[in-house]
Amino acid sequence: MNTRVRIQPIIRGSAALALLGVLVAGVCSFAGPVADTATRALQFQPGESLRYKLGWSTFVHAADVQLDFVEMRDLYGQPTLHFRAALHSFPPLRALFPVDDVFDSYSDPQSFASRQYEFHLSEMGEIEDRIRRLAASGQPRLGPAPHVVVPAGTRDPLGVLYEMRTLDWARTPNYRAPMYDGNDVFEARAQLEVPDELIAIDAGNFHATRIDAHLFHHGVQVEKTELSMWFGTDAARTPLLLEATMPYGKIRAELEPHAAK
Repeated sequence: MNTRVRIQPIIRGSAALALLGVLVAGVCSFAGPVADTATRALQFQPGESLRYKLGWSTFVHAADVQLDFVEMRDLYGQPTLHFRAALHSFPPLRALFPVDDVFDSYSDPQSFASRQYEFHLSEMGEIEDRIRRLAASGQPRLGPAPHVVVPAGTRDPLGVLYEMRTLDWARTPNYRAPMYDGNDVFEARAQLEVPDELIAIDAGNFHATRIDAHLFHHGVQVEKTELSMWFGTDAARTPLLLEATMPYGKIRAELEPHAAK
């Protein structure tokens, strides 16, 4: 069996979890001079860094995942949110599958639509860099060609996760958005499952809101691709725990103690 095919579900899982995305990974006010650029205020701030222990199949600790809200920056003349997910395989799995991958998301601060989605992959000695600039049909192109033409409002997996953190799930119990995963466009659908439940993870005991999500392709649900997310009831709606069923096994990512900087 091709080892690259075997490790790819972990990578896709991290993006999905941060990404429906890693993740890994998900309000109320941007600090400082960028406040007037966002229609939705954000409680999570630039510089936020969250670390997760990712388990896969029989590996309790298969990889480490870090989610960063890197900065609010200008991209092609537009104010842009820069998110990042980094995944590093962990021993003993690393001895078989050395993986060090980074995903960068550049999203509109008003709609969370993706402007640019990047993969920087280092897997078992192979290095690959991909940059996907997204453009809605009929809209102006930002940045140099080529562009991937997508439906208006298409997010990337990290943009979906961070956008979910801005939602008041008590008032908006259902969420739908087109999502580009770097290869194709899906529809991400999520719904409030449990408004408040107590969960126990290594970082402690927390009250959390459980959200269940699925992917659809041309209106048909993607099989064996399900995600449950537990967002903290804190103002930032911190992603605490993510569990995914993927074609190659189950993935669990939980916030590590002292994970936030």
